[in-house]
Amino acid sequence: MKNQITKILALLLLANVIGAQTISEKIYNEIELTIKNTTNIERNDNLISVNIKDLELLKNNFNKKAFIIYQNNEEIPSQLYNDGFECSLIFVSDFKPNESKVFSVKYLEEGELRRDYTSRTYAELAMKFDAVYKDKKFTSDHFENYNKVVVPKIHTDHDALFKYEGPGWESEKVGYRFYLDWRNATDIFGKKENQLILRKVGTNDVVAKDDSYHEMQEWGMDIFKVGNTLGIGSIGMMSNDKIVVVSKTDEVTCEISFNGPIISEVKTNYNGWLVNENKYDLVSKYSIVAGSRTTKANLYIFENADNITTGLAKHENTEFIKSNNEGDWQYIALYGKQTLANDNLGIVLFYKKSALIKQGEDEVNYFVSLKPDYRKVEYSFAAAWEKEYNGIKNKFEFEAYINQEITKLNNPLIIDIK
Repeated sequence: MKNQITKILALLLLANVIGAQTISEKIYNEIELTIKNTTNIERNDNLISVNIKDLELLKNNFNKKAFIIYQNNEEIPSQLYNDGFECSLIFVSDFKPNESKVFSVKYLEEGELRRDYTSRTYAELAMKFDAVYKDKKFTSDHFENYNKVVVPKIHTDHDALFKYEGPGWESEKVGYRFYLDWRNATDIFGKKENQLILRKVGTNDVVAKDDSYHEMQEWGMDIFKVGNTLGIGSIGMMSNDKIVVVSKTDEVTCEISFNGPIISEVKTNYNGWLVNENKYDLVSKYSIVAGSRTTKANLYIFENADNITTGLAKHENTEFIKSNNEGDWQYIALYGKQTLANDNLGIVLFYKKSALIKQGEDEVNYFVSLKPDYRKVEYSFAAAWEKEYNGIKNKFEFEAYINQEITKLNNPLIIDIK
């Protein structure tokens, strides 16, 4: 009797396994992506973005809530980017020169699939909760992470409301932040470790005085000297031959719009940005991709603004570098000893020649003024510190890096969907 029960249980188990395989074959649909690198350079951790509409045109039952991506029968991390306007399936992969790869997008027609992948990017906005405002300081002994905040009207610089003074975002290679106050300038966290570190940065700096990240830590430090400049890629507008930064506004709302394994993003709404006598509404999105040093800036400016002006802080002991290629994407860059620790640092700003109104300099910045295209302006910026883990150690290596990046921008991967 016992042996018969054992045999019955074994048969039932086998039937369940076979049944599961059969069901799996029926419920998973598949779309094939052939992706080609048309350049003669290696592309490591290259972002691949596939518009969901293109997938739906091919398979009208495509379900953006339940997909998995495979390459050579191995599942690879992916993410859905959906901001209400743009909806894409995204992942990263390495490509050898002129290499083609085939990827399989498998999906369920109904339901949802949750996949847990190791995060390679991170963004945060940490603020004091129920803090007491006294002597122009927000007093509390800790910060809490928020997805979205409306910045208080009384907030100003060095009042200890936000951890490291605003939102931060990072890949394994580098971190960035911007001051969520009247300065609105972007700064750099240099890393000595190839890992995500922002969760532990500035946690105990609750009084906004002698902040720990201004000194070398085990992970690295805040390396850049921003002052009254555009820092790296900060937002401004040229008006009456002067750059006006996003300083005076009616209201500012900041949120962590994406925090995923492939991409993280900080979105900020500036309502009523005052530029001389005119007011503008501006939306900024700063995003970073796994394995990349580059922050992508997507800006949306309303009320018929004629320019957005951004740039790089001008420091002594740096050499100005400018691209010289035929593509639409161009760059300006600086290399030299421009950190708080007097280390070598390269900073670069990528912009489109087709949007360029003027490239120039003032007393403290090298800048580019860009023309909005249907209210949108896009550019990117990146930093490369000599103490970075396996990093770029000199000007020669930095120029090689930024020239490779400009080649990638001007020669996107070719994606064939079938």
